[in-house]
Formats: sequence, structure tokens, C-alpha cells
Amino acid sequence: MKTLEATFQIITPMFLGGAEQRAETVRPASVKGALRFWWRALNWSRCLANNNHDEILALRSLHDQEARLFGIAASDHAGGQGVFLLQVCDQGIVLADQPFNPLGNGQLYLLGQGLATFKNGNSCIRNAIKENGHFTVKLMFRHTTSDPDMQSIRDAVLLFGLMGALGSRARHGLGSVAITKWSGPQEIAQTAQEYQNLLSGLLKDTCANALPPFTAFSHLSRIDLSKTDANALKLLNVVGMEQQMYRSYGRNGKVNGQEAEQNFADDHDLILAATQGKRIDRAPKRVVFGLPHNYFFSSTNGKADVNYAPGDNDGRRASPLMLHLHPIGSKFVAVHTLLPAKFLPDQAQIRIKARGTSNVNSTPDWHVLHDYLNRFNGETLHGSR
Repeated sequence: MKTLEATFQIITPMFLGGAEQRAETVRPASVKGALRFWWRALNWSRCLANNNHDEILALRSLHDQEARLFGIAASDHAGGQGVFLLQVCDQGIVLADQPFNPLGNGQLYLLGQGLATFKNGNSCIRNAIKENGHFTVKLMFRHTTSDPDMQSIRDAVLLFGLMGALGSRARHGLGSVAITKWSGPQEIAQTAQEYQNLLSGLLKDTCANALPPFTAFSHLSRIDLSKTDANALKLLNVVGMEQQMYRSYGRNGKVNGQEAEQNFADDHDLILAATQGKRIDRAPKRVVFGLPHNYFFSSTNGKADVNYAPGDNDGRRASPLMLHLHPIGSKFVAVHTLLPAKFLPDQAQIRIKARGTSNVNSTPDWHVLHDYLNRFNGETLHGSR
């Protein structure tokens, strides 16, 4: 049986968990789900080009290929295991109830509600797999698997090891993983240039010209090496504080003791009006960071929920901006990946619920995310500013 082995270092605390949301181990299903994500993101442009840029045909083709490679749940008409079996072995992990000691304001901001609290001192409310652990993934391919299919899976494994993460808040830099050894043909990157070369090789054909219908690479994508530090957790805190400073209106004109930038004062005034019972006709600009997001006004005790509400049920729209921390040389680098895609389904609206409810259309302003990335003055490896 043909095999592929890859070892990954855990760079930042990983909030994996089952039904009880307790981190215990790195599960094969979690890794396979991440590989599916990166495979889809990587192969959208190819499927679109092979189907004469017909989006519907391309989506069908992508779905069929993914099902054949990764497997699909059994149904009346289909079912199967895919072309490989996946094991997670050699797990060198340590669990911690409080993986951050102390928990910085920037880290707290990235963790958000559900993972951390500022009550009675900043602390996590879920345990995690600590940083600096490792695990090995072993893929065993069926003997009939073609070389192109194996290469397709290898590319997804490598991309996951260069940009990926596992667990809750994976798009916020938590649970970042880095490939440190594998049986694939390429050498593991040791320098920023080697890292860029590996990414360039993987992304050379991701050139779809229109917004993808889901999170995928296109000519609109952007990858930045934003900031570096010798300590991964300090770097996570610094990046979190930068995002908080950029997005937050502040309290009494301050954010973490600094003068608030108030880049989105219009958003503040808009949602404050909603909490006062006024109907509004547009969404806040910050929705492009993802949904839901919530507001609380300490001066009035007013609250508002901004959400995607399909079928009048609460939904979510994951952020198109992803943060990954990666070791390069003796330092860690914050890798930001912006993957613009169709923000919400056609005809979908954003629900703003305060004293009343307003349903508004959303045309996201992608410049909001580009302006955020530009504040780091980092190096753009893929795409444009």
C-alpha cells in the first residue's frame, strides 16, 4: 500500500473537543476535515477552467472529485471511503485548562466569547492542547490510486502544513500547525524564501477571475507575512491587539489604555441608533470580518446582534481573513490569508436585532480587510494590496 507520512508541530494552543468540548487528542476526523477544506480551496480554479467557467458545472465536478478522493457518507445512491485511510499517531501533546499564562488582551480578543472571559481576570473557559506539541498523520492509499490523485492529496497535506490550523478559532491563529517532516517530494521550508517558493508552487494555477462561490483561492486572494516574533504566543497577542485597535470603537476613548482610532465610528453610530429603536437600512462595514458579531454600549446598556439569519434561524459567515502562525528560522511569522468569496447566498440578508429588527442587504467592502492588512507593512507573497 502506498503511504504518505507528515509530522506537524502545534504552534499555538489548539481548542479541539468532542461533544463535551474537552480537548483530549488530535482526531483523524479533524485532520481529514481540514484537508478537505484546503483541497477545495486549492482546486476550485482548476475545476472552473476545466468546465469552461460554468460555475454550476464546476461545483458539481469539484463535489464529485472530493467525494471520490475523500469519501462520502453512505446514502441511497452513493457512499464510499475515498482513496486513502488516515491515521493520527505519535501524538506528543500536553493538555492545559489555562493554556495562556497570563492571557493577554490581544489573545483574549482573538479567542472571543465561548473560549475566554474577562470576568474575574482574563481566563480561558475551555481546556486546550498546548503549543509545542506534535503529531504525525499517516495516509495509506489504495493500490489503485493514480499518481495524479496522490499528488492532489499531497498538495492539500502540504498546504495544510504551511497555512492550516485545527479546532475552534482556527481562522484566528489558534491551533496553528506547521509541517516539520514528511515523505513528500519537496523539502520543508527553512527560510522565508523557501516558504514563499512552496506556496507559489502550490498556488500557481489558482487564477479564477470572479469571486468564488465558497472560500477558495482566486486572483482576488492575498497572502501576507505580516509580523514576526521569537515567541509565538507573544506574536499572537500583538496581532490580536492590532486587530482590536483597528476594529474597536473603544470605551471612554480608549482601547487597552491607548487612544482609540475609531476607524468605524459610522458603525458605532449606526448600531447605537438601532438600540434606540430606529430602523436602519445598511449593515456595518465590519461585517466583512465575519458573522455574527455583537455590540454592547456601556453608556446606555444597549445591545445589538448582527447576524446572517437564513430561514429566520441564526447562521454564521466565517471570516474570509485567516491568521496562521508559522515558524521560519528562529522566529515565528504571522501569515494572513485573505480569501474573498461570495459573502452570502443570493438574496440573503443580514439581520440586525436590537430594540427592533432590521433586515438589510450586504455588499461587503473588501477594502476594510485590505486596509487592515496594510497597517502591518508586511510582505505580500500572493495577490495584491
